[in-house]
Amino acid sequence: MKTVIIALNSKYIHSALAPWYLKANCPPECGDIKVMEFSINDMTDSILSDIYEENCDIAAFSCYIWNIEEVLKITHNLKKVLPKVKILLGGPEVSFCSYEIMKNNTCIDFILSGEGEESFRNLLSTLSNSSSSFDSIKSLTYRDGENIVCGRDYAIVEDLNTIKSPYSEELLKSLENKIIYYESSRGCPFNCSYCLSSTFQGVRYLDLERVKSDILMFQKNGVKMVKFVDRTFNCNAERAKKIFSFIIENAGETCFHFEAAADLFDEEMTAILSKAPTGLIQFEIGVQTTNNKTIEAINRRTSLEKVFDNVRKLNGLNNIHLHLDLIAGLPYEDYKSFRKSFNDVYRLEPHNLQLGFLKLLKGSSIRRESDKYGYKFRDYPPYEVLSNDFLSYSEISLLKNIEDMVERFYNSGRFAKTLDYLVEFFPSPFDFYEKLSVYFKECGYFKRSLSGRELYTVLLNFVQKSKPDVDLKLVNELLKFDFLVSNNTNNLPTGLARNMESGFKEKCFEFLKNEEYVSKYIPNFEGMPAKQIYSKVHFEKFLYDVAEEKITQGDTVVLFDYTHYNSVKGRYDYVKVPVE
Repeated sequence: MKTVIIALNSKYIHSALAPWYLKANCPPECGDIKVMEFSINDMTDSILSDIYEENCDIAAFSCYIWNIEEVLKITHNLKKVLPKVKILLGGPEVSFCSYEIMKNNTCIDFILSGEGEESFRNLLSTLSNSSSSFDSIKSLTYRDGENIVCGRDYAIVEDLNTIKSPYSEELLKSLENKIIYYESSRGCPFNCSYCLSSTFQGVRYLDLERVKSDILMFQKNGVKMVKFVDRTFNCNAERAKKIFSFIIENAGETCFHFEAAADLFDEEMTAILSKAPTGLIQFEIGVQTTNNKTIEAINRRTSLEKVFDNVRKLNGLNNIHLHLDLIAGLPYEDYKSFRKSFNDVYRLEPHNLQLGFLKLLKGSSIRRESDKYGYKFRDYPPYEVLSNDFLSYSEISLLKNIEDMVERFYNSGRFAKTLDYLVEFFPSPFDFYEKLSVYFKECGYFKRSLSGRELYTVLLNFVQKSKPDVDLKLVNELLKFDFLVSNNTNNLPTGLARNMESGFKEKCFEFLKNEEYVSKYIPNFEGMPAKQIYSKVHFEKFLYDVAEEKITQGDTVVLFDYTHYNSVKGRYDYVKVPVE
C-alpha cells in the first residue's frame, strides 16, 4: 500500500510540518509513505500530474484556510483520473466541519479531525489489513455505503514525547532556503475567542532535553530560520528562560522566531535576552487591541500596562526584532477605538506592525457567537470580516487601504527617518496613514504596481501637495538618507536632489587614502586600497545632520557601508565622516 501526503504551502519559502509528523509516526507495516510539498502558487495541473504519477493507493491532504479551495479542486480531478485512490483530508480547515465537507464532496473518502499522529497511523494500519472496521478511530469521519459516519472526537496527543520527531534527514534536505517550523508545545493556557486554541484547554510540552537537541540539530544543518509555532511560547516562564539561555549560549547562524505574550516577560527574562547577539531572536507579540471592553469580550487576559512597559524594555535592548499585531473587526472596536489602538501600538515603535483583520475561523467561539455582534463575513476562506455592529464595510475598506500604507512604508523599514519627521505634522500616526491612503486612491496607485523606488517619489509628492508648511528641503534630505541606508545603490529616485559640488569625489578618495581616518571611522576596511573601498561604500553630502536622532541644520557627509547590513534595524551601517 502506497500513501502520499500532500502539503500545499502558502509560499515557496514556507514548509509543512504536519505531513512529516504523520510519516515519522507510521511503522513499516503502514506501507510506503511519501511526502510531497507544493505551493498554492504552483500550477494546479502540474500538482495533479505529479500526484497522479505516484499511482498511490491513498492521497492525504493537509488542509488550511490558505489551501482548502485548491485542495478540493485537486481532489475532484484526482478521483477522476485515479478512481480507485482513497482520498483523506486532515487539518484545522476540515476538523470542525467534516460531515459538511464529506456531504458536499463525494470524492472525499476520509477526514481525520485534530492531531493526526495516532489516528493516521491507526487508519493506515486498518486499511493495510483490509479491515472495514474503523470503530476504534474516534476522530475519523468516513463513508459507509451511502451513509456518512461522523467522527466523535477531536484527536489530541496527550503526551507529545510519545510521538517521534519529524526532522528526518529527508526533511532537512528539503528545507534549503526555507523557513523551518518547530513546536516545543501544543495548546495554549488562554481562551481568546478568535483563536482555534480556544477549542480545547491546556498546554502539553516536549521534554526540554529533546528541544535542546533539536535546536543543536538545526544549527548543525545550517537552518537559517526556525519559527517556533507554540501559541504562547513564554506562558511557562521558567521553561522559556531555559530555552532562551540555551539558544544564546549556543548562538550560531540560525535565527529563532517566537510568538510571545508581552505581559509575561519579567526582569530575569529580559536580562537573559539582553545577552542575545543582534538578530538571533525575533518576537511576534499579539497586542490585538487596547480597548479594555474588547479585551473582555474576546476572553483575553492581559495587562496593557505590562504589555507597553515590556515592549519598551525589549525595544530598548536594540538586539531583538519586534513584530506587533493588531486585529481590526473585534467586538466593541469601532473606527475611533481602532484609531486609538493603532496609535497606542504604533508609538511603541515596533520594527513591524501588522494590521490584520478578524477571521471567523471554523471551530472558534467568536464564529459561534457571530450573531451576537452582528458579524457579516466571507463564506469562503479565510472567512474575513466584512462588517459588524461596530464597523461598517466602508470603514473596513478604509482600514484595508491604511494597512497597505503601513506595509509599503512602515513595515518595509525603508522610510524610518522620513516617517518619524512627517508623522509629527499630523494629529496622530493613524491620521498620517489615513491621509496617505486617500492620496494613493486619488492618484489611482492602488490599481497599479509601484516599485520600491517610486514610493520615495510618491511620498515626496504627497508631502508637497498635503503639507506645504513642511520643510521640503529637509524632507528631500530625509528621503535621500532613507533610500541610501536601505538600498545598495546610489542611483536616487526621481525627484530627490543632490548637493554634490565639484571635486567632491576627489575629496572622498583623499579621505580613504588617510589611514588614520580609515582606522577611526571604517576600521573593517583597514589595509584595503582606496579604490577598492570606494567600490563598497558611498559618500553623500546632506544639508542637514540627518544621521543623528536629533536633526540639525548644517552640511554633513555620511559614508554608507554596503558590506554590513543590520537585520534588526533593517539598514546598512553608516557613519558621519570629515570630508571637507
